[in-house]
Amino acid sequence: MPTRNELSPYRWAIELLLLLTLFVQTMTWLAPAPILGPIIKSLNLSLGDAGLIISVIALCIAIFSMAGAVVMEKLGVLRAMLAGIWLMAIAEILSGYSGSFRQLLLWRVLEGIGYGVIIAPPGAFTMQWFGEHEWPYINMVNASFGYIGLAAVYSMTAPVYLALGSSWPMVLRYYGIGCAAVAILWTILGRERKNPALEAAAPVPSAERRSVLGEVARMREILLLAIGLFGGMWVFQLYTAFLPQYFREYRGLGLSEASAMTAVLPLAGILAAFGGGMGTGITGLRKPFMWPIGICTLFGCAGAILLPDPMLIRASLVLVGIGAAGSLAAITTLVMELPGMSPEKMGTGLAFIWSVGYAGAFVAPFLGGAMAASLGLKTVMILSLAFQFVPIVTMYLLPETGPGRSRIQVATAS
Repeated sequence: MPTRNELSPYRWAIELLLLLTLFVQTMTWLAPAPILGPIIKSLNLSLGDAGLIISVIALCIAIFSMAGAVVMEKLGVLRAMLAGIWLMAIAEILSGYSGSFRQLLLWRVLEGIGYGVIIAPPGAFTMQWFGEHEWPYINMVNASFGYIGLAAVYSMTAPVYLALGSSWPMVLRYYGIGCAAVAILWTILGRERKNPALEAAAPVPSAERRSVLGEVARMREILLLAIGLFGGMWVFQLYTAFLPQYFREYRGLGLSEASAMTAVLPLAGILAAFGGGMGTGITGLRKPFMWPIGICTLFGCAGAILLPDPMLIRASLVLVGIGAAGSLAAITTLVMELPGMSPEKMGTGLAFIWSVGYAGAFVAPFLGGAMAASLGLKTVMILSLAFQFVPIVTMYLLPETGPGRSRIQVATAS
């Protein structure tokens, strides 16, 4: 990793590209959610089919994020990023020409493959270009931009849909064009920064390189994070996919009103990502910004479904946003600080963690949408909260890796 004296000013150009990527990633993935009702009506879908349109991307991420780690290892971080973002952009544009459920699902699958391929590169770019003292703050900003994209999805999509003559295909095409613009910027401006120490080192035998995934996947900390994110992503994806539909069905809100209500969640997430990142950076601690914050999601999701007052619902969604985003910088930084981590191993570790997490994100809307037909959407969303206990427990069991742990050890010893 670069030292303070080796840091290049060009890292800020790379960071801008990363922020734009994280923004369009989220918009590409969840673009159908605020306009799910019109898509259901246009293509004559069941709620289970509609859930699959959202969740199939999570399935592809679960499968192909590991493929992205392999591509990154074989071809380099930049080529993996280019391959993934171009595939995601082209598929999003083509999804705007879908005339049937099968066509839309096909393009969504390709979007998910592209999304999965670019899961690993952002963390590797961060380790390549930034100093260790900068990691918590860069991870903080990166985490916030995913939620800025989420806020944009829920605040912009319904108005854009209405402005385009109530045409959901046009919405998807325009979002795809935005993603393509970011892909062009990566093609022109993208750079890798090789670590001189690693370049001077002896080549790693191919058999040993192949064992990186197995080594990382066996690490206790990586397994705990993966299991925790499975539960957390289950709840988060189910709620982000179906909350607009829930507010329309159970609260009688219109399309724009339901989307505006749901947009409270990512707006809170933006602030929580900054707050969590600043907290973990200033204190030098990671765990206080992980499992306690997960409790906010539990209470917030319950309140969003059970409380009737609009102000209380908004307050509950604020808690959901805090719980979902407040821990992201701490999680990523903790993985970077594990013993023996290099950019490549860290990218593989994050790819494995998110692969397992997005498996939960796939199953939740698909299974939840199917179960809602018999149990009702409200019942399904309440029952899903059992999964939120998983990240609370697993993240409590993690070790503290931050530099502030020495102060705790001294205080404990005295």
